[in-house]
Amino acid sequence: MLKGIALFTALVAAAPASAQLAPGVRMPPEIGAAYGQLGKAMLAHDAAGVRAVWADDFIVNSPNNTVIGREDVIAVMEQDFLEYRDFHKHITFVGEKPEVTVVMGYDTMIPLKGPGAGKQVTRPFTDVWAKRSAGWQLIARQATIAKAE
Repeated sequence: MLKGIALFTALVAAAPASAQLAPGVRMPPEIGAAYGQLGKAMLAHDAAGVRAVWADDFIVNSPNNTVIGREDVIAVMEQDFLEYRDFHKHITFVGEKPEVTVVMGYDTMIPLKGPGAGKQVTRPFTDVWAKRSAGWQLIARQATIAKAE
């Protein structure tokens, strides 16, 4: 179960509750809207809403160095392991190609459950978005806990 909690902790940050763009960084409107949709779905534990944003073949390399797929993450989400204080997404790079967009940055938060619970956590991330028939979908995410104080 702890493995699942760590994975879920990595993914929640895909949804910007409070996002800041570095100077000169532009977020494509479609990707920004998809992040917003994902954030609402995850906070509401809405599996259908998450599935609409995460591709069928979505994978994540979580902070505990486990690679896992979409349905495994959704199963953990449905077990109610989402609780943060002071969540912020800092976006430092957005690289656009016609069919793929890469978003990089770091998240800061205080998880109330799982890895780093009760501590201020800094977690660099890389999100890979692909243009699919259903619109822009998140296909891959990497998140690593760099600091927990």
